[in-house]
Amino acid sequence: MPTETRLISSPRQGHQVIAELWQQVIKPHSAKGAKSLIEWTSVNDHRRHQLRKMFHGPVLRDISEQVWMRDPLTGQQIRYVPLAWKHYFAELFIPPTFEEYTVRATGEVKVRQRRRSTEELDDDAFAEFLLQVQAHAVTEWGVEFSEQEEG
Repeated sequence: MPTETRLISSPRQGHQVIAELWQQVIKPHSAKGAKSLIEWTSVNDHRRHQLRKMFHGPVLRDISEQVWMRDPLTGQQIRYVPLAWKHYFAELFIPPTFEEYTVRATGEVKVRQRRRSTEELDDDAFAEFLLQVQAHAVTEWGVEFSEQEEG
């Protein structure tokens, strides 16, 4: 009896794996009248939650409260909100990925860059991303990170 085990670390990857399993394994197997059992197991959601809680809480908050930048339009010093910093760091530290798509009207296949997202990172890559963000903030802007956790 064949068994399929896949490690999933992002919503997009989960969707891709489920679609592949459906097309390549489940659909052909069940078309013959055979029954299957599908099981899902969480491996370590605590670490994932803690990493994201730290990034979206104290890290982005400390950066947004301490860093002042010159507004390119007015020349005044301004602060950016955490969401703006999140997008900035994603563009700075997450490598680009690309996907093919088909233009409906012409059938032409093109390639486009996907949005850079922290959700695409597995836990180890996210931990490295978080360290890069903190190191950059400390060395470039002198940010001092608080040690408090959000509850």
